Amino acid sequence: MTGLVAGPKTGPLAVVGAGQAGALLSIYLARQGHDVTLYESRPDLRRTDIGAGRSINLALATRGIVPLVDVGVIERVDEITIPMRGRMVHAVDDPTPALHPYGSRDHEVIHSISRTDLNAILLDAAEAAGQVRIEFGAELESVDFDQSVLRFTGGRTEPFGVVFGADGAGSRVRAAMAGQGSCRFETQWLDHCYKELTLPPAANGSHQLDPNALHLWPRDEFMLIALANPTGDFTVTLFAPTATFGALTSTDAVRGFFLSEFGDFAVLVPDLVEQFQANPTGPLGTMRATGWSHEDRAVLVGDAAHAIVPFHGQGMNLAMESVRALDRHLRESPDDLGGAFRRYECERKPDAEAIADMALDNYLEMRAGMIDPDHVARRSLALELERRHPDHLSPRYNMVMFSTMPYAEARDRAARQAELLTAAMADPAVDVDGLVVALPELPALDPLADPEALSIT
Repeated sequence: MTGLVAGPKTGPLAVVGAGQAGALLSIYLARQGHDVTLYESRPDLRRTDIGAGRSINLALATRGIVPLVDVGVIERVDEITIPMRGRMVHAVDDPTPALHPYGSRDHEVIHSISRTDLNAILLDAAEAAGQVRIEFGAELESVDFDQSVLRFTGGRTEPFGVVFGADGAGSRVRAAMAGQGSCRFETQWLDHCYKELTLPPAANGSHQLDPNALHLWPRDEFMLIALANPTGDFTVTLFAPTATFGALTSTDAVRGFFLSEFGDFAVLVPDLVEQFQANPTGPLGTMRATGWSHEDRAVLVGDAAHAIVPFHGQGMNLAMESVRALDRHLRESPDDLGGAFRRYECERKPDAEAIADMALDNYLEMRAGMIDPDHVARRSLALELERRHPDHLSPRYNMVMFSTMPYAEARDRAARQAELLTAAMADPAVDVDGLVVALPELPALDPLADPEALSIT
């Protein structure tokens, strides 16, 4: 097989799954000059309401912004994002929420965006590329590598030359690769679940809470978060142990739970109980895979390759960064697809593993650390040291969210910095500044010399 050029020998290029990763990949492939068929099991979300309750808002950060700039959609994205400058923490015993800024620089903000709206923008861009054909309602059943065909429900088959599996954490493409012995994977389920709710706008259409913050109600074992939408409402998600959801079976139990734990939120949502009972409860887990490709015939992207829990706001950012990396490897090795696929995995798998672990860590920080005085003090010290030594030190959260430093490097760097912070917290007489400058100097933490070039305001 020579390159990605579709023809009688190779068959067409097929991308399975038209979520953020699949749509973005289709755009990149079209930019390389290839004809692509994008298959999606669901109806077209731009024309059909695909249902609420499982669409946790996305937190768009630097790693996701860069590919969007790449493919020319950042201006449309900018129109529907809301910047969040920090976490607004709602304590159970304090009526006044407190803002904890994300970073010390003006551009260190995270952008709340609707999953559906971002997906729609990327689908529009894929269609506008002129070389992407999208088929909705095409549910993949299996991949027949011997016959080079995709098998869909209803008995339909379609030929393929290369198949890109962007079909999520339950990927059928990945299952087919596993059947060939190319891929091994496992899912580590948390004993915690989530449920999505909606905080409606005020009577005049305005936001009932400050829209420029991620609102957080940390309660040690569980938490509530709220991200603003341009329409005046908030997408709200409860994360809690499975047993907690199991106990909330009656109207009184639900009402009592929210009034007791999240009273300032509960009074703003007249139909809270009805929403809670109607919306589904979703599982939370981390899927780790080894062997992201099958020869030069198939490769995985997005959640199909690395599904992580949402507590660092990096699942989508990770996916789009990985798609961009795959595009680079394909352009660098167009006549060695198998090699390009392997090099892509070699580059991205350590980072996927690192952010998967950090996302789990961040769940503990959000639900418990934000109400732990020692943790809050430690975070404040880290930000102060970053202000004083910006070329030497940055909090782990900031390296993850506001740079394109490899995730594994950010994790390892943060581990060394943690020792410094521990020493400083234990002994006020420690020469913290001296310890900081003794650390090896980092490359510039900002991915672009001019943060304004990201075009997100």
